[in-house]
Amino acid sequence: MTQHTTQTTDQSGAPTGIDDAATVVVRREIRIAAPIEQVWRLHTDVDAWPTWQTDVDTAHTDGPLQPGATFRWSTHGLDVTSTVYALDAPHRILWGGPAMGITGIHEWTFTADGDATVVRTAESWEGDPVRADTDNLRAALDASLGNWLELLRQTAETRAAEQTKRTRRRRFAKGLAWGAVLITAAFVLAEPWLLVPVLMFGAALSLWD
Repeated sequence: MTQHTTQTTDQSGAPTGIDDAATVVVRREIRIAAPIEQVWRLHTDVDAWPTWQTDVDTAHTDGPLQPGATFRWSTHGLDVTSTVYALDAPHRILWGGPAMGITGIHEWTFTADGDATVVRTAESWEGDPVRADTDNLRAALDASLGNWLELLRQTAETRAAEQTKRTRRRRFAKGLAWGAVLITAAFVLAEPWLLVPVLMFGAALSLWD
């Protein structure tokens, strides 16, 4: 069967985007209440996928993600080897590869929206299995991407909230410490030599991030 495609490639032959003319193309997006850098780190830490992505059984990469790098992962008993085609941290990553007769190309983009992040994903599937069962595979891919985005949102927002709490506690502790310094200083003005350890403590606090 003739396969129609609008797939564009770079000089090395790697795709520059998804195949918009593929038999199945699914697009999804979500807004996440977490900074873009944090969402990007979570999403691109491939080895940690199984800790928060319930559909991913195993995941492993041999090094940092960059164009040409590959990573291996398994989902629902299917072993997949993906190749990174393009990467522009923390804004875009494109990967893909063949699996069970299906050529998949997956693009993710990240856009800062104030303190939040809008994540958009698009994936194309082409191959004989897709043409043989288009509707079911389209529905499966749509559900998979929706679940991935929701888990990404939940995990990123939970971690962002925890980080905010830690920052507030640390600032409160610093405020209490500085208050103690001032009170102590007021009590020891009659004994100037006692100010030395107080000033040293204050200097140490000023270096505390």
